[in-house]
Amino acid sequence: MTQGLVLTKQNKGTSFKTVSRKRFIELELRQNKLGEQTLSERIAYNLNLTNAIIEGCAQNGIGHYRLSPSLFPLLLMDMSLELNLATIKGANQILNLIKKIGATSMEHNVSLSVRPPILTANSSDGLASDNNDSIVKTVRQLDFYAHLFDLMGFPADYSNPIHVYPHLTSKDATQANLEGIVDRFYDGMVRCNDGVIQRLVVGSEEKGCWNCMNLFVYFHQYMGHKHRHIMPLGYDNLLDDANPSVLQGKRVMTSQNVDAFSKTWPDSVTPVFHWGNKGNPPEYERGIIWEMEKKDFTVAPKEIKVATTKRKATKKASRPKPSVKKILKKIEKTATKTTPFNHLYGQ
Repeated sequence: MTQGLVLTKQNKGTSFKTVSRKRFIELELRQNKLGEQTLSERIAYNLNLTNAIIEGCAQNGIGHYRLSPSLFPLLLMDMSLELNLATIKGANQILNLIKKIGATSMEHNVSLSVRPPILTANSSDGLASDNNDSIVKTVRQLDFYAHLFDLMGFPADYSNPIHVYPHLTSKDATQANLEGIVDRFYDGMVRCNDGVIQRLVVGSEEKGCWNCMNLFVYFHQYMGHKHRHIMPLGYDNLLDDANPSVLQGKRVMTSQNVDAFSKTWPDSVTPVFHWGNKGNPPEYERGIIWEMEKKDFTVAPKEIKVATTKRKATKKASRPKPSVKKILKKIEKTATKTTPFNHLYGQ
Protein backbone atom coordinates (compact mmCIF):
# COMPACT_ATOMS: atom_id res chain seq x y z
CA MET A 1 0.00 0.00 0.00
CA THR A 2 1.20 3.49 -0.89
CA GLN A 3 -0.19 6.51 0.92
CA GLY A 4 -1.41 9.34 -1.30
CA LEU A 5 -2.12 12.91 -0.23
CA VAL A 6 -5.22 15.01 -0.87
CA LEU A 7 -5.31 18.55 0.51
CA THR A 8 -8.64 20.34 0.93
CA LYS A 9 -9.43 24.02 1.41
CA GLN A 10 -9.70 23.33 5.14
CA ASN A 11 -5.94 22.71 5.26
CA LYS A 12 -4.61 26.15 6.21
CA GLY A 13 -0.99 25.00 6.08
CA THR A 14 -1.07 24.81 2.28
CA SER A 15 -3.19 27.70 1.02
CA PHE A 16 -3.24 28.24 -2.73
CA LYS A 17 -3.69 31.77 -4.04
CA THR A 18 -6.69 32.68 -6.18
CA VAL A 19 -8.08 35.70 -8.02
CA SER A 20 -11.71 36.34 -8.88
CA ARG A 21 -12.97 37.43 -12.29
CA LYS A 22 -14.16 40.72 -10.80
CA ARG A 23 -10.77 41.45 -9.26
CA PHE A 24 -8.97 40.50 -12.46
CA ILE A 25 -11.05 42.95 -14.51
CA GLU A 26 -10.60 45.71 -11.91
CA LEU A 27 -6.82 45.32 -12.13
CA GLU A 28 -6.88 45.29 -15.93
CA LEU A 29 -8.87 48.54 -15.98
CA ARG A 30 -6.51 50.14 -13.48
CA GLN A 31 -3.43 49.36 -15.54
CA ASN A 32 -2.91 47.44 -18.77
CA LYS A 33 -1.86 43.82 -18.07
CA LEU A 34 -1.93 44.36 -14.28
CA GLY A 35 -4.61 41.69 -13.87
CA GLU A 36 -2.62 39.28 -16.00
CA GLN A 37 0.53 40.12 -14.04
CA THR A 38 -1.25 39.38 -10.76
CA LEU A 39 -2.74 36.15 -12.07
CA SER A 40 0.65 35.02 -13.37
CA GLU A 41 2.31 35.69 -10.01
CA ARG A 42 -0.34 33.66 -8.20
CA ILE A 43 -0.03 30.76 -10.61
CA ALA A 44 3.75 30.86 -10.11
CA TYR A 45 3.23 30.86 -6.33
CA ASN A 46 0.86 27.88 -6.57
CA LEU A 47 3.30 25.94 -8.74
CA ASN A 48 6.11 26.65 -6.30
CA LEU A 49 3.84 25.55 -3.45
CA THR A 50 3.07 22.33 -5.33
CA ASN A 51 6.77 21.61 -5.69
CA ALA A 52 7.22 22.16 -1.94
CA ILE A 53 4.28 19.83 -1.21
CA ILE A 54 5.85 17.07 -3.30
CA GLU A 55 9.13 17.49 -1.43
CA GLY A 56 7.15 17.37 1.82
CA CYS A 57 5.46 14.16 0.69
CA ALA A 58 8.86 12.56 0.15
CA GLN A 59 10.02 13.66 3.60
CA ASN A 60 6.90 12.15 5.22
CA GLY A 61 6.90 8.84 3.36
CA ILE A 62 3.96 9.78 1.12
CA GLY A 63 4.29 8.39 -2.39
CA HIS A 64 1.49 10.18 -4.26
CA TYR A 65 -0.14 13.61 -4.45
CA ARG A 66 -3.40 14.73 -6.06
CA LEU A 67 -2.90 18.15 -7.65
CA SER A 68 -5.00 20.96 -6.20
CA PRO A 69 -7.98 22.15 -8.29
CA SER A 70 -6.90 25.70 -7.32
CA LEU A 71 -3.53 25.37 -9.05
CA PHE A 72 -4.52 27.59 -11.99
CA PRO A 73 -7.03 30.18 -10.71
CA LEU A 74 -9.40 31.66 -13.30
CA LEU A 75 -7.38 30.28 -16.21
CA LEU A 76 -9.63 27.28 -16.86
CA MET A 77 -12.99 28.32 -15.48
CA ASP A 78 -13.70 31.46 -17.54
CA MET A 79 -13.24 31.07 -21.28
CA SER A 80 -14.54 34.60 -21.94
CA LEU A 81 -11.28 36.11 -20.63
CA GLU A 82 -9.35 34.26 -23.37
CA LEU A 83 -6.41 33.52 -21.09
CA ASN A 84 -3.75 31.15 -22.38
CA LEU A 85 -0.99 29.58 -20.33
CA ALA A 86 1.40 29.73 -23.30
CA THR A 87 1.00 33.48 -23.83
CA ILE A 88 0.23 34.78 -20.34
CA LYS A 89 2.69 37.22 -18.80
CA GLY A 90 5.61 35.30 -17.31
CA ALA A 91 4.87 32.21 -19.43
CA ASN A 92 8.53 31.13 -19.59
CA GLN A 93 8.88 31.16 -15.83
CA ILE A 94 5.63 29.24 -15.41
CA LEU A 95 6.79 26.62 -17.92
CA ASN A 96 10.05 26.15 -16.01
CA LEU A 97 8.13 25.72 -12.75
CA ILE A 98 5.89 23.09 -14.37
CA LYS A 99 8.95 21.16 -15.58
CA LYS A 100 10.48 21.49 -12.12
CA ILE A 101 7.41 19.85 -10.57
CA GLY A 102 7.77 16.88 -12.92
CA ALA A 103 11.48 16.53 -12.15
CA THR A 104 10.90 16.78 -8.39
CA SER A 105 8.12 14.20 -8.59
CA MET A 106 10.32 11.73 -10.47
CA GLU A 107 13.38 12.40 -8.32
CA HIS A 108 11.44 11.58 -5.14
CA ASN A 109 9.24 8.88 -6.72
CA VAL A 110 6.03 10.75 -5.85
CA SER A 111 3.36 10.10 -8.48
CA LEU A 112 0.66 12.65 -9.34
CA SER A 113 -3.01 12.60 -10.28
CA VAL A 114 -5.71 15.20 -10.81
CA ARG A 115 -9.46 15.63 -10.55
CA PRO A 116 -10.23 18.63 -12.83
CA PRO A 117 -12.17 21.41 -11.06
CA ILE A 118 -14.84 21.53 -13.77
CA LEU A 119 -15.69 17.90 -12.99
CA THR A 120 -16.40 18.00 -9.27
CA ALA A 121 -19.07 15.68 -7.90
CA ASN A 122 -21.77 18.38 -8.12
CA SER A 123 -20.81 19.70 -11.54
CA SER A 124 -23.42 19.94 -14.30
CA ASP A 125 -20.71 19.64 -16.96
CA GLY A 126 -19.28 16.41 -18.29
CA LEU A 127 -18.40 14.35 -21.33
CA ALA A 128 -21.89 12.81 -21.49
CA SER A 129 -23.71 16.16 -21.31
CA ASP A 130 -26.51 16.93 -23.76
CA ASN A 131 -25.16 20.50 -23.96
CA ASN A 132 -22.41 20.88 -26.56
CA ASP A 133 -20.97 23.97 -24.83
CA SER A 134 -20.60 21.90 -21.67
CA ILE A 135 -18.76 19.18 -23.57
CA VAL A 136 -16.47 21.77 -25.18
CA LYS A 137 -15.57 23.21 -21.74
CA THR A 138 -14.99 19.73 -20.35
CA VAL A 139 -12.78 18.65 -23.25
CA ARG A 140 -10.81 21.90 -23.01
CA GLN A 141 -10.03 21.33 -19.34
CA LEU A 142 -9.19 17.65 -19.75
CA ASP A 143 -6.86 18.47 -22.65
CA PHE A 144 -5.19 21.11 -20.50
CA TYR A 145 -4.36 18.67 -17.71
CA ALA A 146 -3.13 16.00 -20.11
CA HIS A 147 -0.83 18.61 -21.67
CA LEU A 148 0.26 19.67 -18.18
CA PHE A 149 1.38 16.11 -17.39
CA ASP A 150 3.15 15.99 -20.76
CA LEU A 151 5.05 19.18 -19.90
CA MET A 152 6.03 17.64 -16.57
CA GLY A 153 7.66 14.81 -18.49
CA PHE A 154 5.26 12.01 -17.54
CA PRO A 155 4.29 9.17 -19.89
CA ALA A 156 0.79 9.25 -21.35
CA ASP A 157 -0.63 6.42 -19.26
CA TYR A 158 -2.57 5.69 -16.08
CA SER A 159 0.43 6.22 -13.81
CA ASN A 160 -0.67 9.89 -13.77
CA PRO A 161 -4.45 9.44 -13.94
CA ILE A 162 -7.12 12.06 -14.62
CA HIS A 163 -10.14 11.14 -12.46
CA VAL A 164 -13.70 12.02 -13.51
CA TYR A 165 -17.29 11.03 -12.72
CA PRO A 166 -19.93 9.93 -15.27
CA HIS A 167 -21.84 13.19 -14.57
CA LEU A 168 -25.06 11.95 -16.09
CA THR A 169 -27.58 9.77 -14.30
CA SER A 170 -30.92 8.17 -15.05
CA LYS A 171 -33.85 7.66 -12.71
CA ASP A 172 -34.83 4.69 -14.86
CA ALA A 173 -31.64 2.63 -14.64
CA THR A 174 -32.46 0.17 -17.41
CA GLN A 175 -29.78 -1.50 -19.47
CA ALA A 176 -30.67 0.60 -22.51
CA ASN A 177 -30.50 3.88 -20.59
CA LEU A 178 -27.18 3.10 -18.92
CA GLU A 179 -25.64 1.91 -22.17
CA GLY A 180 -26.86 5.14 -23.78
CA ILE A 181 -25.05 7.22 -21.14
CA VAL A 182 -21.84 5.27 -21.69
CA ASP A 183 -22.16 5.77 -25.46
CA ARG A 184 -22.54 9.53 -24.98
CA PHE A 185 -19.60 9.59 -22.57
CA TYR A 186 -17.46 7.73 -25.09
CA ASP A 187 -18.46 10.12 -27.89
CA GLY A 188 -17.37 13.03 -25.68
CA MET A 189 -14.16 11.29 -24.63
CA VAL A 190 -12.93 10.71 -28.19
CA ARG A 191 -13.14 14.46 -28.77
CA CYS A 192 -10.26 14.78 -26.30
CA ASN A 193 -6.60 14.47 -27.16
CA ASP A 194 -5.01 11.02 -26.96
CA GLY A 195 -3.19 12.08 -23.79
CA VAL A 196 -6.56 12.37 -22.04
CA ILE A 197 -7.91 9.05 -23.30
CA GLN A 198 -4.74 7.29 -22.13
CA ARG A 199 -5.10 8.73 -18.61
CA LEU A 200 -8.86 8.95 -18.00
CA VAL A 201 -10.30 7.03 -15.03
CA VAL A 202 -14.01 6.98 -14.09
CA GLY A 203 -15.29 6.70 -10.51
CA SER A 204 -18.64 5.91 -8.90
CA GLU A 205 -21.00 8.60 -7.61
CA GLU A 206 -22.50 9.33 -4.20
CA LYS A 207 -26.08 8.79 -5.34
CA GLY A 208 -27.98 7.73 -8.41
CA CYS A 209 -27.41 4.89 -10.82
CA TRP A 210 -23.61 4.93 -10.86
CA ASN A 211 -22.73 2.72 -7.92
CA CYS A 212 -19.73 0.40 -8.14
CA MET A 213 -21.64 -2.46 -9.74
CA ASN A 214 -23.20 -0.45 -12.56
CA LEU A 215 -19.94 1.40 -13.13
CA PHE A 216 -18.13 -1.91 -13.57
CA VAL A 217 -20.76 -3.52 -15.79
CA TYR A 218 -21.25 -0.56 -18.10
CA PHE A 219 -18.18 1.70 -18.02
CA HIS A 220 -15.73 -1.19 -17.97
CA GLN A 221 -17.35 -4.27 -19.50
CA TYR A 222 -19.88 -2.70 -21.88
CA MET A 223 -17.51 0.05 -23.06
CA GLY A 224 -14.82 -2.56 -23.64
CA HIS A 225 -17.08 -4.81 -25.71
CA LYS A 226 -18.87 -2.05 -27.63
CA HIS A 227 -16.14 0.54 -28.12
CA ARG A 228 -12.98 -1.55 -27.60
CA HIS A 229 -11.72 0.77 -24.87
CA ILE A 230 -10.75 -0.72 -21.52
CA MET A 231 -11.76 1.91 -18.96
CA PRO A 232 -10.00 1.75 -15.56
CA LEU A 233 -12.27 2.48 -12.61
CA GLY A 234 -11.54 4.57 -9.53
CA TYR A 235 -12.72 3.32 -6.14
CA ASP A 236 -13.83 5.54 -3.23
CA ASN A 237 -14.99 3.83 -0.03
CA LEU A 238 -17.12 6.79 1.08
CA LEU A 239 -19.06 6.80 -2.19
CA ASP A 240 -19.37 3.03 -2.03
CA ASP A 241 -20.86 3.29 1.48
CA ALA A 242 -23.25 6.06 0.43
CA ASN A 243 -24.36 4.32 -2.78
CA PRO A 244 -23.95 0.58 -2.18
CA SER A 245 -24.21 -2.19 -4.76
CA VAL A 246 -26.53 -5.13 -4.20
CA LEU A 247 -26.11 -8.43 -6.04
CA GLN A 248 -28.55 -11.33 -5.59
CA GLY A 249 -29.98 -9.67 -2.50
CA LYS A 250 -26.61 -9.19 -0.81
CA ARG A 251 -24.55 -6.06 -0.52
CA VAL A 252 -21.27 -6.23 -2.42
CA MET A 253 -18.43 -5.94 0.07
CA THR A 254 -15.65 -3.35 -0.01
CA SER A 255 -13.04 -6.05 -0.64
CA GLN A 256 -14.98 -7.33 -3.67
CA ASN A 257 -15.24 -3.86 -5.22
CA VAL A 258 -11.60 -3.06 -4.55
CA ASP A 259 -10.54 -6.36 -6.10
CA ALA A 260 -12.78 -5.91 -9.15
CA PHE A 261 -11.79 -2.28 -9.71
CA SER A 262 -8.08 -2.93 -9.27
CA LYS A 263 -8.23 -5.54 -12.04
CA THR A 264 -9.56 -2.94 -14.48
CA TRP A 265 -6.15 -1.21 -14.38
CA PRO A 266 -3.18 -2.28 -16.52
CA ASP A 267 -0.90 -4.76 -14.73
CA SER A 268 2.03 -2.36 -15.09
CA VAL A 269 0.31 0.48 -13.22
CA THR A 270 -0.58 0.81 -9.53
CA PRO A 271 -4.29 1.71 -9.14
CA VAL A 272 -5.04 5.07 -7.52
CA PHE A 273 -8.08 4.92 -5.19
CA HIS A 274 -9.49 7.16 -2.45
CA TRP A 275 -9.99 6.23 1.20
CA GLY A 276 -12.04 8.64 3.27
CA ASN A 277 -12.34 7.04 6.70
CA LYS A 278 -10.09 7.70 9.66
CA GLY A 279 -7.21 5.30 9.96
CA ASN A 280 -5.53 3.32 7.23
CA PRO A 281 -7.29 1.29 4.53
CA PRO A 282 -6.97 -2.49 4.67
CA GLU A 283 -4.18 -4.25 2.82
CA TYR A 284 -4.94 -6.06 -0.43
CA GLU A 285 -3.05 -8.58 -2.52
CA ARG A 286 -2.34 -5.99 -5.20
CA GLY A 287 -0.49 -2.82 -4.32
CA ILE A 288 -2.78 0.22 -4.29
CA ILE A 289 -2.19 3.94 -3.94
CA TRP A 290 -4.75 5.25 -1.45
CA GLU A 291 -5.41 8.99 -1.63
CA MET A 292 -6.34 10.32 1.82
CA GLU A 293 -7.08 13.78 3.19
CA LYS A 294 -4.50 15.14 5.60
CA LYS A 295 -5.42 18.27 7.55
CA ASP A 296 -2.13 18.83 9.39
CA PHE A 297 0.17 18.89 6.36
CA THR A 298 2.23 22.11 6.24
CA VAL A 299 4.91 23.50 3.94
CA ALA A 300 6.43 26.96 3.48
CA PRO A 301 6.95 27.87 -0.19
CA LYS A 302 9.12 30.76 -1.29
CA GLU A 303 7.42 33.84 -2.69
CA ILE A 304 7.83 34.20 -6.45
CA LYS A 305 7.71 37.44 -8.43
CA VAL A 306 7.05 37.53 -12.15
CA ALA A 307 9.26 39.91 -14.15
CA THR A 308 7.51 43.11 -15.21
CA THR A 309 8.41 42.77 -18.90
CA LYS A 310 8.53 39.84 -21.25
CA ARG A 311 12.08 40.76 -22.21
CA LYS A 312 13.36 40.56 -18.67
CA ALA A 313 11.38 37.42 -18.00
CA THR A 314 13.00 35.77 -20.99
CA LYS A 315 16.51 36.78 -19.96
CA LYS A 316 16.07 35.70 -16.37
CA ALA A 317 14.17 32.49 -17.03
CA SER A 318 16.06 29.75 -15.22
CA ARG A 319 17.45 26.81 -17.15
CA PRO A 320 16.54 23.30 -15.98
CA LYS A 321 19.22 21.88 -13.74
CA PRO A 322 21.34 19.06 -15.18
CA SER A 323 19.62 16.59 -12.87
CA VAL A 324 16.27 17.63 -14.31
CA LYS A 325 17.48 17.01 -17.86
CA LYS A 326 18.77 13.56 -16.92
CA ILE A 327 15.45 12.63 -15.38
CA LEU A 328 13.44 13.82 -18.36
CA LYS A 329 15.68 11.94 -20.81
CA LYS A 330 14.93 8.67 -19.03
CA ILE A 331 11.19 8.89 -19.70
CA GLU A 332 9.99 6.40 -22.29
CA LYS A 333 6.62 6.85 -23.95
CA THR A 334 5.05 3.40 -23.95
CA ALA A 335 1.70 2.24 -25.31
CA THR A 336 -0.95 1.61 -22.69
CA LYS A 337 -1.18 -2.04 -21.74
CA THR A 338 -4.75 -3.33 -21.49
CA THR A 339 -5.95 -6.14 -19.28
CA PRO A 340 -8.54 -8.78 -20.02
CA PHE A 341 -12.07 -8.25 -18.72
CA ASN A 342 -12.63 -9.12 -15.11
CA HIS A 343 -15.73 -11.32 -14.88
CA LEU A 344 -15.32 -12.04 -11.18
CA TYR A 345 -17.37 -9.10 -9.94
CA GLY A 346 -19.49 -10.14 -7.00
CA GLN A 347 -18.27 -13.74 -7.00
